[in-house]
Amino acid sequence: MRASLIINPTSGRGAGRKLGPAIAGHLATLGIAVQPYYSRTAADVGLQVKQALATSAEVIIIAGGDGTVHAAVNGWMQADGDSPLAIIPIGTGNDFMKMFSCGGNWRVACDRIAQANTRRVDIGRCNDFYFANSLGVGFDAQVAMEANRMQWLSGNLVYGLALAKILIFQHQLPDVYIRYDGKSMHTSITLISVSNGRSEGGSFLLAPDAEINDGLFDVVIARGLSRLGILKLIPRVMRGTHIGHPAVNILKTRKLLIESDMGLPVHADGEICYLDAHSLKIEILPQALIIIA
Repeated sequence: MRASLIINPTSGRGAGRKLGPAIAGHLATLGIAVQPYYSRTAADVGLQVKQALATSAEVIIIAGGDGTVHAAVNGWMQADGDSPLAIIPIGTGNDFMKMFSCGGNWRVACDRIAQANTRRVDIGRCNDFYFANSLGVGFDAQVAMEANRMQWLSGNLVYGLALAKILIFQHQLPDVYIRYDGKSMHTSITLISVSNGRSEGGSFLLAPDAEINDGLFDVVIARGLSRLGILKLIPRVMRGTHIGHPAVNILKTRKLLIESDMGLPVHADGEICYLDAHSLKIEILPQALIIIA
């Protein structure tokens, strides 16, 4: 197997730097000889994926978290990739890999790569970029932004502390217009999650019924809630029991348009894409990505 291994050394608050040699060694014991390449930035990951595709690598192995997956998928889609991506989860949340019953176990991921079973999964596109797991507007984007600043913490504690800080100091309820399937909605929101996967932020099960190969987004809309309302809803979101809450709408769609006069913060796979977006044109690309899982 001609494979390229791209490692994000900063994933998992430095886990990539520590685990890189062990990952390469474990792959070698499975018959996959690789020369590790370490990225410097997220932009590096996308460029390295494009370079690996140009050298006709049979498999492109990515070691990192959801942000690394985001960069890799964008590089792969921009280059019209045809060699499968394989993902070794070593990030903080690893939400995308939870869709493959792998979570954060990098050894299990390596073992599955050796089995070389490929499948096609859906990918989202928003304006001029792609996302693998989820796109968030509003509160969850603010939490992702704050969590990315907390390099001194690791694990799910990062998201919990970021959530508390945003709730206390930056509580906002922007008005948005949402158009989908010939329908429209005008409402104030706490957040909108356009989900391909089921969870985000490590432990928030925002879209418990989502599938990554059904050709549909699960769109979760939490209408404008007070601080107390958000605090009451959070435990239900962590369990995935918020479905049916009177302030929560769930819709399934292939395309939607989100517009707002107020600039909206937006994240994709935990990476901040906009601080003040006014228009988001979002669509799903069914089975557009080839992965080993």
